[in-house]
Amino acid sequence: MRALAAVALCLALAGCQPKKPGLLHIDPALESLVPQDTVFVAGANLDAIRDTTVYRELLSRAPLPQLDDFARQTGLDPRKDLSQILSCSNGKRGLLMARGKFNRKDLEARLEQQGAKPISYKNHRLFGNENQAIMFLSDSTAVAGPTPDLRSILDGRTKGGLPAPLRDLLRTLPPSDQIYAALNGSLSGLNIAAPENSNLANIMQALRSVNSATLGMDLSNGLQLMAAVTCNTERDAKFVHDLLKGIIGLGRLNTPDNQPEMLKLYDAIQVTQKQTRTEVQANISQDQANKFLDLWLKR
Repeated sequence: MRALAAVALCLALAGCQPKKPGLLHIDPALESLVPQDTVFVAGANLDAIRDTTVYRELLSRAPLPQLDDFARQTGLDPRKDLSQILSCSNGKRGLLMARGKFNRKDLEARLEQQGAKPISYKNHRLFGNENQAIMFLSDSTAVAGPTPDLRSILDGRTKGGLPAPLRDLLRTLPPSDQIYAALNGSLSGLNIAAPENSNLANIMQALRSVNSATLGMDLSNGLQLMAAVTCNTERDAKFVHDLLKGIIGLGRLNTPDNQPEMLKLYDAIQVTQKQTRTEVQANISQDQANKFLDLWLKR
């Protein structure tokens, strides 16, 4: 099962501005697999990220020994072999999907050699157990998640693509965003335990008041980030606003004076509230992004 966990982790990792709004491009093959009860979706256009200056000059040479080991053991290098990833959840269960270039027979053989149990179903093979598994629908599409949900996909019961509310939320993001996420509905369905009257309980209570949220990141020229959270009440929106401001302020206070680039990074993040909506914006120049990432890589 370590092999299965490694595959799912690397699929997830492959995935680390005022412009005219439009619909983000999501690979149709992945979008068609999104269950209709999905309330949260997040994805990344890895092909587009690899075309950015940040990736070409810095991220491509970031030392990732665990990812290097994974590539050697499995024959799959997420930095080169994946083109898009998409994660979706109904608040209780989730799927992680990827498009790319897969040598399916070789990957399946390596998974089996690493101890992942093959499960035959509808002329496909799932690798894992009755709870979690991964499968390759083709040489270009992979899906990981709960085994019953993977069987539903093979049965043809998962159809329809993105639910309309999530599609509408993603339309509010610039089409140039390479990384994106959207939430429709509150987080009340998430089973997260928190001690009563604790700070975590107060945070979870405020987050349960969220009606919707979006996040978009564009790495084409530095980093442009836009996130928005809409709550049930202005009071809840203020709590989210103050929470985010506090996190940013704490990060700034803990930054040494000899790291001015980190201070500039925090200063570039703006948090505003208007009635029930809280927004976070950041416009970080290419030079700032390069200096920050170079500092991070030297740690």
